[in-house]
Amino acid sequence: MNTIRNAAVFFMMMLIFALPTDGAAEVAGMSLVKIAGLMAFGLMLVLMVMGAELTAAPALHIPILLYVAWMILSYTWSEMPIPYESEQVAGGYQQAVKSNLYVLMIALLLFQLAKTEKHIQMLSLAFILGDLWLVYLMVKDYQIGGTTVRQEIKDFDANEVAVKLAMAMPMAIYLFTVARHWALRGVAVLYLPLAMFTILITGSRTGAVTMLLGLTGLWPLIRNAGVLGKLAAGVTAVVLIVGAANVVPQQTIERIFSTGKEISQGTLNERSVIWGYAYEEWKQSPLVGHGLSSFRRVINQYNVKYTAHNSFVSIAAEQGIIGVLFYVSVIGVSFVYAFFLPPLERLLMLSMLGIIFLGQMSLTIHDRMHVWFAYSLPVLITYIQRGSSTLISK
Repeated sequence: MNTIRNAAVFFMMMLIFALPTDGAAEVAGMSLVKIAGLMAFGLMLVLMVMGAELTAAPALHIPILLYVAWMILSYTWSEMPIPYESEQVAGGYQQAVKSNLYVLMIALLLFQLAKTEKHIQMLSLAFILGDLWLVYLMVKDYQIGGTTVRQEIKDFDANEVAVKLAMAMPMAIYLFTVARHWALRGVAVLYLPLAMFTILITGSRTGAVTMLLGLTGLWPLIRNAGVLGKLAAGVTAVVLIVGAANVVPQQTIERIFSTGKEISQGTLNERSVIWGYAYEEWKQSPLVGHGLSSFRRVINQYNVKYTAHNSFVSIAAEQGIIGVLFYVSVIGVSFVYAFFLPPLERLLMLSMLGIIFLGQMSLTIHDRMHVWFAYSLPVLITYIQRGSSTLISK
């Protein structure tokens, strides 16, 4: 059984590694995420058949189950006012159902297979390494001194890339503080400046805000450091600022610093216009919404070809108030469990959840697996540190 468990843990780590770059690598026509996920889930089922107990955190898994069930149930009243084959359709019902099942899968996998604090370190490392691969994809063709306002790569939204990179910053700080091996701490230290640079060249205003939030976990370390530590931190900050000013295009920096003006005077790149149309559609079915994967279909009548650019707006329009309540309950549980953690880990997990929350205010990413990995992580860490007898029922 130990061999099967170790194999399942390996594929779980591969799954987490593949989350930031889902679709970037394929084997036999399948993405690494699907291969690793199916292997880990299949081996987990084998373990259960062999007698392993099902481990669950009811406070987290019940809201997730209710949310996923409601999302899939909403297929029965989903609206399709335009042809399914239209280019304006963001994705089919089948893909939407799969995405929600993947959400449930990752939440279950983590609690069945991650049992120790070393597993938490490895999960953090896996996601950080996946993000470093994403950094490589973003910067390999970047030209210093160019005039491109936003560095983008095919099949990856620049704003979403920035949020993924910011999300791993608290993980890197966590890994640096708890890991004993110098190589793990080295990866954590290397990640922060590389992630910061990549976020800046995306020109993402959301990314810039979440990056600052991701760095808040450094403050306790700097505060508790000696004089030399504080001096080193100050010098590093100056070097990074000067370096960024010399390698990031002026137009990109100006775009990032226009965040306040865009919020107070602009339309957030037409987002507020889309939200206004979405509100009009929501009023027609406020309780249950228009159904699974319906947003792009019902909004098309306003000649809008974009997604909601806000997870909560999207859920409200598609699954109504009930769907929003289920989703917010999951987020609430994650935040509550984060408060069970020791001070530094509490700050890091809260900043990570804050990054995901803020990211969803301008992005429609509630069906992304890395988002649900973030929701599960504080609960999982609390479970491992405090023990199943107090927080988890089996």
